[in-house]
Amino acid sequence: MNKKLKDLIDIYFAKASNNIISQINHFDKITNSLFILTQSLFDNKEKIEYFQRELEGKFFRFGLANQSLINLIKGNEFNLVNQNAKIVDIFSINSITRMQIESFLIIYYLLFDDISTQEKNFRYNVYKLHGLQKQLEFNITSDFPKRKEFLNKIKKESNEAIKNIKNSEIYNSADKKTQYNYLNPKYAKLIKSKVLFEKSGIKDERVDEMWKIYSNYAHSEHISDRQYNSIYRIEKSVLKECSLVLSINSILTSKIIINFINQFESVKNKYLQMSADKRNQVEFWSKMEDIKS
Repeated sequence: MNKKLKDLIDIYFAKASNNIISQINHFDKITNSLFILTQSLFDNKEKIEYFQRELEGKFFRFGLANQSLINLIKGNEFNLVNQNAKIVDIFSINSITRMQIESFLIIYYLLFDDISTQEKNFRYNVYKLHGLQKQLEFNITSDFPKRKEFLNKIKKESNEAIKNIKNSEIYNSADKKTQYNYLNPKYAKLIKSKVLFEKSGIKDERVDEMWKIYSNYAHSEHISDRQYNSIYRIEKSVLKECSLVLSINSILTSKIIINFINQFESVKNKYLQMSADKRNQVEFWSKMEDIKS
């Protein structure tokens, strides 16, 4: 039996049997691969485009959230009514997974969508302006350290983003209403999440359905109350839920890695130098279909 076949069998049986320890080990390898590849981009001093300015920060935060998921799935140990307890907080786990799905969509939207560099730069400027305008809406009190300098910095960056938007052919070819929306964006993205689920390929794995379900946890809606009663009082197990979360996040991280290596030659070279078991994990999960259990 060759190495790749053995690895694929191990992955399949870990998932099929809800073997959480093995799944965590597999997921950790994928996350570690993302960290290594991100670092390699800068070690090799590869030139990045304007729209790729947030790449390092976004990838690091994505990997950091993955590590938080691993620690939560292993269980929180604390004193509960004078008794030592170890409880898996599935509600926080599901909320973080919802965040990871959102993060994946933004990463795909800004960095990987199959559009021109001009369009990506334009998207980035509108995305940036949206965030800066929201910051300016915050009620920053007079005792905030270096308040004036902070506000001037935000205003300067906002003006730069507006200038870049106005200099774009996309802006200049738009009608007046659309131009106004570009300069006063209501959302960080110019296209709906539904479209990004389809374009990125994760709709095929039904991640969009879980994104809707996990919204109930993030917003503390009634479905999450019902799930509490079901999971902790009736089933008294979170094994299936944790296995599903590990599958979803393995898919998201692996798809980021595959898109990443296809954009940078130095990153692809580093990927090919990585151990076969890590590459087999990434390639299995990036092509995985129908993870819903």
